[in-house]
This record gives sequence, C-alpha cells and structure tokens, in this order.
Amino acid sequence: MEYPNLISAKISSSDLKEIINAINFIHEKLPELATLSHEELSALPKMRHGTIKFVLENLKEANEHPNIVPKNVDVVEIIKDVELVAAINKILDPINKLKKKLEEIALVAESEAYLPSIAIHNAIRADQIRRRYKRKTVNA
Repeated sequence: MEYPNLISAKISSSDLKEIINAINFIHEKLPELATLSHEELSALPKMRHGTIKFVLENLKEANEHPNIVPKNVDVVEIIKDVELVAAINKILDPINKLKKKLEEIALVAESEAYLPSIAIHNAIRADQIRRRYKRKTVNA
C-alpha cells in the first residue's frame, strides 16, 4: 500500500530560532497585557461584535453630554480600552490565520507519520508471531 505524502517539509533550526525570536519579540512588545486565570476570565462579561457598537454609541453620548456621565466612570480609560481591543484584533487576525495553517500542516504531518508507523508495527508483530510459531513447530 502506498501512503500519501501531501507534505514533505522541514523547518531548519536557524529558521525555527528566528520564528521563536519573532514570537518573543511580540511578547516583549506587549508587556502590559495581563494574563488571567481561567476563573478570572470566566467571570468577565464578554464583548461581542455587536457590543462594540453599543460601547461606541455610549462613548459618543458621553462626549456629547459629559455632565450626565457618572463620576465613577473614566471615559478616557474606556476609549483607551476600545483602542486596545481594535489594535489587538488587528494582531489576532493574521495570528489566527497562521495558527490555523500550522494546525492543519501538523495534522497532515502527524497523519503521514502515524499511518506508516502502524504498518511498521503490524509487520514487526507479524514477524514476532511468525518466529514464535516457527520455534514451536521446530521444538515439537
């Protein structure tokens, strides 16, 4: 049986090092971004695509009517957060595309390594059984 070989690629150690360095560079450029626990993340209200419109409309209203904005609300910080979300989304799009591509390539490579490995395993097992059977018939 012929096994498909959809991908035959290698990442050189120097390329891998450069890629890791580039990822580390991105981490260094985002030092203020917090990492939260699963529990902390679960407790946060989630902003969806439609929610950003809601936030922007309320910021517009706050700008037009600053006297009605509650004193404990910092509009400048809300604007800063919205701008951060917009910037992060611009970063996430190509990262998500790259992640999907890497996951697909890994799946193909895993499959191409696994299927013939099963054939090797089965051949070894068959050979062991054949040798055991041969010894039993010789000793009988």
